[in-house]
Amino acid sequence: MWSEITLRDVATNVNYRLDYVLKGVTSDAPPVIVEVMTASTSGGNKKKGTDIQSAFCNAVLYAYNLVPELSASPGVNARQVWARMASQLIVKSEVANAWGGRAIWVIQDSLMEYIRKNTGLDLEALRSEEWTPGEVNVVVAGLEETGEIELYAGPIRREGNRPCWSDLLGAPGLPVVDRLLDKLAKKDKVATLQV
Repeated sequence: MWSEITLRDVATNVNYRLDYVLKGVTSDAPPVIVEVMTASTSGGNKKKGTDIQSAFCNAVLYAYNLVPELSASPGVNARQVWARMASQLIVKSEVANAWGGRAIWVIQDSLMEYIRKNTGLDLEALRSEEWTPGEVNVVVAGLEETGEIELYAGPIRREGNRPCWSDLLGAPGLPVVDRLLDKLAKKDKVATLQV
């Protein structure tokens, strides 16, 4: 097992950074890429005391009864992590599959819940009992000791009507334009542009 491997392909001008690479001892053993995606925290606001440092200090003071209540703290920044992960999931899985290996994604349950609610990916249709060669393979785990581990697998691109991981880039639903027009009618314009 190796960690943090960077590949630079001069011919295509592409750079890949792989979290972990697993490889069997025989020369013909295909590589396995393991990518770990956790939900990071949002930055917070230092003036309001909602940044990590202030929230941590407040939590310690609260634990020792030196302040009356916990302050607000940064939240989970799932949107940013999902955006970074979305393209990597497809690309690195394609690379691993082309090498005859596979990519295994380890994802925090709160991040997967965000993906479930905010994309067109049908996770229930991708739930799997086994890891499948030539597909995207995702392991979802919680942080609690009793956290359930779930496995999802499926093709990168659509094959007939079968759900695929490219659906991760789609919208979960499309609101009708009339809802937008109603909101615009109720809100003041910030500017009028003339051509």
